[in-house]
Amino acid sequence: MSLKMYQLDYDELVQSWNKTLEVLALFADVPVALVMKVENNIISVFSKNNNQDNPYEIGDSEELEDSGLYCEHVVKTQNLLNIPNALIDEDWKENPDIKLNMISYLGLPICAGDTTPFGTICILDSKPHEYNEPVIKLLETIKQSFETQLKLLHQQKQAFEQQQFAELATLIRGIAHELNTPLGNCITAVDVTQLAVKETQTRLIKKRLSQQALQNTLETLINTNELLDRNLTSCAYKVRILQDLLYTKSQSSKTIMTLEQLSESLYKHLEEQIKHRGIKLDINYQNPHNQFEVDIDLLKQVLFILLQNSIEHAFNNIADPLIEIDIFDFDEVLKIHYTDNGTGISSTELSSIFTPFYKGKNNQSGIGLGLSIAKKIVSQQLQGDICVQESDVGAHFLISLPK
Repeated sequence: MSLKMYQLDYDELVQSWNKTLEVLALFADVPVALVMKVENNIISVFSKNNNQDNPYEIGDSEELEDSGLYCEHVVKTQNLLNIPNALIDEDWKENPDIKLNMISYLGLPICAGDTTPFGTICILDSKPHEYNEPVIKLLETIKQSFETQLKLLHQQKQAFEQQQFAELATLIRGIAHELNTPLGNCITAVDVTQLAVKETQTRLIKKRLSQQALQNTLETLINTNELLDRNLTSCAYKVRILQDLLYTKSQSSKTIMTLEQLSESLYKHLEEQIKHRGIKLDINYQNPHNQFEVDIDLLKQVLFILLQNSIEHAFNNIADPLIEIDIFDFDEVLKIHYTDNGTGISSTELSSIFTPFYKGKNNQSGIGLGLSIAKKIVSQQLQGDICVQESDVGAHFLISLPK
């Protein structure tokens, strides 16, 4: 789980918009089609068509205020700007874009998903150009499409942040719940110890301390010390688990191996855990000699968590417990299907099982952090994805790892 705030990833958006601007430039018969982005009084090229006569590069930027740019006017007025020939226009003949030989301009404002100005979409030409109605309509249509995409991105950002805050609240409640009992026991033990010592000191001062009273005090101190040790050890264990959940190791130990080697390594690691439990383990794969790079130790940890979940929660009253791991090697991704024939996961729990401290509707034993840790390892350290699939029999997890 990651508690950092959501950052919009515009990479795919830029690639998509570049292609759309290609079509726009061809339709309008102009060398330049751009999306300009405004942020903190800086206007920069966000997206562009690919044309050798386009002098602009993605990332080119300058201050917006008093720049005299066509786009500054569009941003400030939030209206269409249509300039067929800036060279004969008194208001625009000193425009900075003329230095790049861009003498005609057609542009519209673009709003971000939260209705604040995002920037502009515009086309420019190095010759006088009277933009006809179909070109203007196409520009308006593309503007609306881009704004819809930005709105969807903004909604995703809001949903992600709400989820993050909900997970943080769950994490805090879970930490409080898990630590309250052992820490409360420790406080009680300290209070009992202080009371026993004070009573012993009082009797000693009054010369009324018998051997039996001293023996009772020593027994109390031994018992409270054992209670303190047990509960502080429990706290330390739970804090270590939380550290595993919240922190990512900085170094990776990836190994190049074949599917056959991966299968053998996983089987040897997991079989040790089930050999005295009557559970059958099958690992299946194709193309045994295909090679790829993987952090095998982290993958073992994830599959061990899934296996422990099956052992602890899935196989009650199951006559012939079975765990299957099916590995599929695709061009760019390795897909690992983990299934068991246990009691399964109800459809109402599918969206919650990776939440920290979630113990299921029956408040199952354990801390409820195993699947949260598995999710963190796969998404943050292995740069992949893990999800749970609906299944008619047992539980079904799918792990996808980039190769």
